[in-house]
Amino acid sequence: MSNRKDLDDTINKLGLRAAILVVVLGAVSGFFPLDAPHGAFGDRMLWYSHNLTAFTLGWAVQMIAMLVLSGFFATIAWTARSSHPISSFLAGTALLISVVCFLIPKFIAIWSIPQLVEASTHMSHDAELAGQLFQLLHPSLSFSLFTSFDYLGFWMYAIFALFLVAPLYRLSTDAKIAAAIFGLFGVLYHALLLGVMFGGIASEEIGDYANMLFLLLLIPVIAMGLYFRTQVKNMADG
Repeated sequence: MSNRKDLDDTINKLGLRAAILVVVLGAVSGFFPLDAPHGAFGDRMLWYSHNLTAFTLGWAVQMIAMLVLSGFFATIAWTARSSHPISSFLAGTALLISVVCFLIPKFIAIWSIPQLVEASTHMSHDAELAGQLFQLLHPSLSFSLFTSFDYLGFWMYAIFALFLVAPLYRLSTDAKIAAAIFGLFGVLYHALLLGVMFGGIASEEIGDYANMLFLLLLIPVIAMGLYFRTQVKNMADG
């Protein structure tokens, strides 16, 4: 029993630290560019050649932030395991899939795109192939291979969120707030997917809607951060 309480205490502390780190990394990532301005292919390549370091660092921060956020979500799933073990397991499975989905485009941004830009700007013998591949890995187009993995990762986040609504609603007020926003995020993201599939949302609008929905997740981060802080304090007092 003591080992379980110690483990719960450790998870609560990790959750609190992860919540703080997510907010910090989110603020830091705002200082880095994640894509070139829209324009002709040559203009975009010129922008990349001058801003490649900042672009790569920006996506490296994004990767770290995603891993920390996913770790934070994992601590929430752990919190729900006692009352809803199956929901917690399914949420954790969706979370694991999301990590894989998110890692692919972020690794492409850090690894592949810099090499494609270098091959194109230096007119190497692979320049033509690099240009063709770069179009497939466009970080902003909603139908590119790059963003398709991102949207799949967000879909897994939405499924994760829906599985945790009921377990979290059984806990404190902070957890109830997180549960309500998780439920809203899960429903709205699925509505976004249906809107795109049935033609109700134009392709160029998908990114704006997805970004607004992603900002909703900041509320559960703060709410569950407060929940974990209370749990850590109770453990210390008790």
